[in-house]
Amino acid sequence: MSLPFRAIHYFVEVARCESFSKAAERLFVSQSAVSHQVRLLEELLGADLFVRRGRQTLLSAVGESYFNEVASAINSIEHATRNFQQDDSRQVRLAVHGSLAVKWLIPALDDFRERYPNVELTLQMLTKDGHFDSQWADCFITTMPPGAGFVRYHLYDETLKPYCSKALWNEASRLSDVADLTRFPLLSAISAFASGQPGTDWQRWFEKAGIVLQNDAKVHHFSHLLLAAEAAKYGQGIALLNEFMTTEQERAESLFELPFHGIRTDDSFYFVYPASTPKSPGLQALGDWLVALCKNR
Repeated sequence: MSLPFRAIHYFVEVARCESFSKAAERLFVSQSAVSHQVRLLEELLGADLFVRRGRQTLLSAVGESYFNEVASAINSIEHATRNFQQDDSRQVRLAVHGSLAVKWLIPALDDFRERYPNVELTLQMLTKDGHFDSQWADCFITTMPPGAGFVRYHLYDETLKPYCSKALWNEASRLSDVADLTRFPLLSAISAFASGQPGTDWQRWFEKAGIVLQNDAKVHHFSHLLLAAEAAKYGQGIALLNEFMTTEQERAESLFELPFHGIRTDDSFYFVYPASTPKSPGLQALGDWLVALCKNR
């Protein structure tokens, strides 16, 4: 049975106003429309809901019992609606590393805005990971998720795989022995591992294959993955890259993954925001979308 929500709503207004005419004014409908809806509800319940004493309209015993049951539900609906209309929580400020924003997030933002047109998303540059200033941003993408007091969504675990330009790929992809990869310049990102030691990424990559990277290997060092990726695009060597630091266009035109193994770094990425934040449809929508975006990568 479908519930007559309009009739229930009109009944509650009449009970509050103790008047059909005043209820009609509040509802911006005619008095006859209110009377019609209340009569439908009375027919459904099989009882009179009001008694009329002169100009007064009072609840009957049945009407009072029914009002006490349904009025709280109507109040909750009205309260939720007012909060949603007045809530500015759909304005969301997300702090994220610049390289991750440029290579991964910004190219996908059109999809987010199409799915959630009422969420106004502002991107902020995260300059210090692990610093969660709620005056500056509402939520964060971080590799250093705080403990208690924050809601967190796991996005992805960072994995590095070898990428190079098309020219180098045509030659390197034919190799059957990964040790032969040292015939090419290796582009190393110092920030790839927490140790911050130059060459750690390639040392660990070869170790996973049971090979010791020799000291005479030609390794070029860069502070960040983004710089190593740019060098790889220009054919300067092979870089171990996180796929999230490459765009779809780059993977189609200028950065090609070699058919060899990958290695996990020490980093996992999370979307977090303070648990004390009032319930926010914008934050929840963003978190769910980011998780789905990573799964579909």
